Order: sequence, then structure tokens, then C-alpha cells
Amino acid sequence: MTADFRETLAAHRPDLLRHCYRMLGSFADAEDLVQDVLLNAWKARDSYAGDAPMGHWLMRIATNACLNALASKRRRALPMDLHSASSGLDPIESLELADWIGPAPDAVLFGAPAAQVLETRESVALAFIALLQRLPPRQRAVLLLKDVVGWSAEEIAAGLELTLSSVNSALHRARETVKEPAAASARDPEPEVLHAYIRSWETHDVDGLVAMLRDDIVFAMPPHATWFDDRVEFERFLRESKFAARWAEGFRVLPARANGRPAFAFYHRDGDGDWRRSSLQVLDFENSLVTRMLVFIGEPYFRGFDDVPETLG
Repeated sequence: MTADFRETLAAHRPDLLRHCYRMLGSFADAEDLVQDVLLNAWKARDSYAGDAPMGHWLMRIATNACLNALASKRRRALPMDLHSASSGLDPIESLELADWIGPAPDAVLFGAPAAQVLETRESVALAFIALLQRLPPRQRAVLLLKDVVGWSAEEIAAGLELTLSSVNSALHRARETVKEPAAASARDPEPEVLHAYIRSWETHDVDGLVAMLRDDIVFAMPPHATWFDDRVEFERFLRESKFAARWAEGFRVLPARANGRPAFAFYHRDGDGDWRRSSLQVLDFENSLVTRMLVFIGEPYFRGFDDVPETLG
């Protein structure tokens, strides 16, 4: 019984992690909370009566834990949710790490076969995570439990100790807020497109990189609040002297996966001359062109990306 219970808890971890990440907008916070949920479930295993599926029991515990955590946290966002787009000449403004939605590694989010991952990738896309953060926490929980997890309104009411009418009301308001599409479902480009993208950064090929961007490219770089929604302005930023000087020092780039999307770990030389990871890019592609580029700058954003080495030889 003990070994089976432990294995069952482990099997539900990816589902719980994805749910808590959608609720909290932070992979680090979600991972810590799920660890606590599983530990508490293990301690309370004798109280589990088996009158509901194990996954249902755990999801209820995790959702209520998220609601408790959100009561004392600020709403997370992406830069484009806070203010209008910048020009390539605007000064760069930075905010605290705790203000931003962060990336999540596919390798940890998904414990399912690749075919099932494709079915759920849009539910962890950064655009969808950002939309969810606009909702009050309880509306967020109701929407996710109904439309993503698949609970009935009656199950949600029982799990969150709400009336059925309040569940239906919260669900209606949440759907009205999130009714705009989070992002077009995009297929990954061919491998040669990804290789060309890496090559353009490593060889300082600004023209080649710009040619791979759609005209209305959305580019942001948390924890900086600055963002662009125009290829011309983004190119101006790339050629601006401060960034150009950093680029001229060189990058090395490794492919990764985050939020159901192609991602890239960027390495820059540190003071000792070692190649150390410095930022993580998460991209959306459409017809082999980059439509959205989110660049997460700093070591804290690599939480969970254990397959991305800290340094390169």
C-alpha cells in the first residue's frame, strides 16, 4: 500500500504542476507548492477514503493551496500587459522578478507521451498563462477546473466549498475575460529553421535574424518592462550601440523546450571567460517566421531546466 501510494502521487505530479503553474504564473512557486501538496497528501494518506479518484483529491488540495498562496501575492504579468509598446530608442525599465510570469520547462511539465503533450501545449503557452493572471484567483480556479481539468460545476462547488450558482457566475465572468484567443496554435518549424535562428545569433547576423521575424513581431525581455511589437523598432534596438556591443562579445546558444514551444538557452562570457547561461528565449513561430519572442534574463528563470548546463566548456 505504501509503495503504491507513493507511486500514485508521483504519477499525478505533472498534472498538478501544470495546474499550479497556470494558477500562479511562476514555475518556481508552482514547483514548491506541489512539493508541499504531495508531502501533505503523504502524511494524510490514512485519511484518503477512496470515495473520489486520487487525482481529484489531489487537485482539490492543490487548488485550495494555490488560492491561499495567491491571497498574499501580487498579480504576475508580461510586459505587454502593463503598458504600450516601446520604441527602439526608449530607455530600458526594469521591475522586480516577482512581478513577472516566468517560463516552465517541458521536461518537467509533461509526464505524458509526445502525442498527449501536443494536445496540452496551448494550455501552458505563455500568452494563455498571462490571460489567466487577469482573473481574480477564484475565477481563475473555476475556469481551469472546468475548461482545462474537466470537472463538472457540481464537483467544483464541492471542492472549493462554493454554491453552484456562484460557480456558474464565476465561470461566466472568467470566460468573458479570457474569451480573446491567447495565441494561434502554431506548429514547430522545421529543424533547419531552428538551426538558422541559432546561427544568426552566434554569427552576429542581424540581417539574417531580422529576415526571420514577422513584421508585427512581439518581443519582450523580463525583468525589463520594455517591449516591442514592430520589426523595425526591434531591429533598431538590436543595432543600438549598447546591445550591439554586448552581441559583438559573442553568444553561444543551445536548443531547449519551454511552455510547449521551441526555446533557446543563451550563454555569455563571464568575468572569468567562461560561457555561462544568461537568458532563455521562448518563441512562437508561424510559417517559419518568429511571431513572438520572450527573453527571460537571469539565472532565476532557469529553475527546473536541469537539462540546460550552467556553463559550457
